[in-house]
Amino acid sequence: AAGRHNLFLFGPPGSGKTMAAKRLATLLPPLTRDEALTVTRIHSIAGLLPADTGLISIRPFRTPHHTASMEGVIGGGKWTGPGEVSLAHEGVLFLDEAPEFRQNLLQSLREPVEEEGVTIVRAGKSIHYPASIQLVMASNCCPCGNLGRENRVCICSHYEIKRYWKRLGNALLDRIDIRIPVKPVPVSEMIGEGGESSAEVRSRVEIARELQQRRFAADSICWNSRIPPGRISAYCRLNEDCSRTFMEAVKKLTLSSRACHSVLKVARTIADLAGSEAILREHVNEAVQHRRYGEDDPFWSYS
Repeated sequence: AAGRHNLFLFGPPGSGKTMAAKRLATLLPPLTRDEALTVTRIHSIAGLLPADTGLISIRPFRTPHHTASMEGVIGGGKWTGPGEVSLAHEGVLFLDEAPEFRQNLLQSLREPVEEEGVTIVRAGKSIHYPASIQLVMASNCCPCGNLGRENRVCICSHYEIKRYWKRLGNALLDRIDIRIPVKPVPVSEMIGEGGESSAEVRSRVEIARELQQRRFAADSICWNSRIPPGRISAYCRLNEDCSRTFMEAVKKLTLSSRACHSVLKVARTIADLAGSEAILREHVNEAVQHRRYGEDDPFWSYS
């Protein structure tokens, strides 16, 4: 929420993935006036804005079903209207049970995630809609759902699990900054005292957001996740100790160039949440841990 990083939650059914994703919407800062104008226009074009409604001030949180069509998610159709990615502009697009979505639809999300917009081309016309989104996905760890559940046996073969994860596609996963394995909550915690409220967490998010606004005042950047590759060295400087730690992690995990930049941007956000102007070694280590799962390491054992 603080850096607007794309997020992937995976774990057994009932572990709280969907609930956690929906709570994300309560942590986001309100829309600025310019953002509110654009979001309101998009919803008006789509016919989703009641006549007596003023500017939309809350960041959108869109949750299309996995049976949604390409036109419904990306946009288009008879009237070439905006899809869910544009309706989620300046907010969150949440895909629950992400592997159940059609593969071509999932891969079509790479453009809005990368370019912050979609261009719909139909015979005789081309329409561009803004789609600056925070992509959040949730998934089980295997087709049967038992991988990672205590006292349950996963009946999926290694091949079936790999094929299930491949439905997401490495190209899309490479654009996900944070991958979180979600474990079922022990009963003792469920009946115990509650954790922090959304308001308490949101206050930290807003402080980190203010730091970013001051940092990027002279640049056309709004969030840490949107730092372009050419500005990484300026905004994500590492000291010698951090650089050595980062290089070791890159070599061990064989991270791509995009993944390297992703780790640095997440480390920048972690430092902001800690109130540190400098990115420290612990910030880099935490960012690497958030990145490592989701491709060749599913976190839970197959046995």
